[in-house]
Amino acid sequence: MDYITISNVTDEAITFSDGSSITFDHEQDCCENNYADFSQIEDEARTHKFLLPLRFEAVENAGFRFGDWRRMYFIPCYSEQNGYYTDEIDIYYNNKPVLSFSAEYRSDWD
Repeated sequence: MDYITISNVTDEAITFSDGSSITFDHEQDCCENNYADFSQIEDEARTHKFLLPLRFEAVENAGFRFGDWRRMYFIPCYSEQNGYYTDEIDIYYNNKPVLSFSAEYRSDWD
């Protein structure tokens, strides 16, 4: 069986033992910040042996889950803004889009 493990977690990506990665993208406007909070990943995920292929599913207005048929792990996604801008975020696996959904809205400008 083919499997991978997490080798590194940063603010920008989750990188796996085979060099693959999960990243996010959003065309930021001046007064918004939409992002995946990879730092919130569960400790158990850091040692999990993920069977390939990885699966992805959006959790609308909250974040996304990724994993294999045995276990999925949640990553929260946030949209910090004043309500004028979009809360959309895109998730990529190896630079290919796998999900697009609304992140959890947080207002720091109210």
